[in-house]
Amino acid sequence: MLTAAPPWHVRAIRSIVRRAPRGRYRLLSALPARGRFLGRLAADVGGARFACDLSDLIAREAYFTGLYEPPVTRVVQRHLSTGAMFVDVGANWGYFALVGAAAVGPSGRVVALEPDPRMVAALDANVQTNGFDQVTAIAAAADARAGRARLAGYDDRDRNRGISRITDAAVAGPVFDVRSVAIDALTADRCRVDLVKIDVEGAEDAVLEGMRDGLSRGRYLTVVLELHPQLLRERGVDPEQCLRRLSDTGYEGWTIDASAAIYRRALNPAVPTGALLAPLDRWRSQAWPHVLWRRRDAAPAC
Repeated sequence: MLTAAPPWHVRAIRSIVRRAPRGRYRLLSALPARGRFLGRLAADVGGARFACDLSDLIAREAYFTGLYEPPVTRVVQRHLSTGAMFVDVGANWGYFALVGAAAVGPSGRVVALEPDPRMVAALDANVQTNGFDQVTAIAAAADARAGRARLAGYDDRDRNRGISRITDAAVAGPVFDVRSVAIDALTADRCRVDLVKIDVEGAEDAVLEGMRDGLSRGRYLTVVLELHPQLLRERGVDPEQCLRRLSDTGYEGWTIDASAAIYRRALNPAVPTGALLAPLDRWRSQAWPHVLWRRRDAAPAC
């Protein structure tokens, strides 16, 4: 478990960056890209500690700015409260799981799924570092059903370590045989799940198939879905198929705005949720759109 504190000069840079809300994202490319230490997220997302490797783009952004993907982070926060149930599908090293753990508190529950064994180890360590007993980390990929899957992992030299994906195609990097599970079965003991966040690099259709029963029954109150249109099309899947799955089962959708202006606004924890959302059809203008889905009717009684 990583215990070293950040070097003084890295802490000084972080302090400057966090005081420059309008320019902090322009500064990221010029900031140090080497170093391993125990970092901390911004206080307004819970201030959880995490093992930070500055060569990892996600960890780098989270450390220097305090947040990763601020509009998505705020939307996730707004749909979790004390005692809530959160399922983080494609958890990576646990950024959203850590944010969610702080939001739901000790009486809540977070289930974090991550199939890449390297990231599972980091996820486990981050959960333990914070003493988050409400978080259960599961080494598995979400799929249409339980079984085994072939995971094409990121190259250890990559800066973007959030690109591991389930695929049968030939790949140049590491490949892992991993367990797969269906979210319906994983959450069968819960009559209601407050939020499911899905980031699975082009396997969105399979994950939603594994949620078919819960979606039709309204057990999943809110879904934050990151679409990967190009990866879906490479598999012969129309991204609209994923959207129809949700709209046809009683969900209303919005695109989470990823514009530079909204990134800056989302740094303010008081930003209204409505300011972060755009009409659903705006997803087509983004390479990796995040779409928020909420039940149109009342939550199921427990």
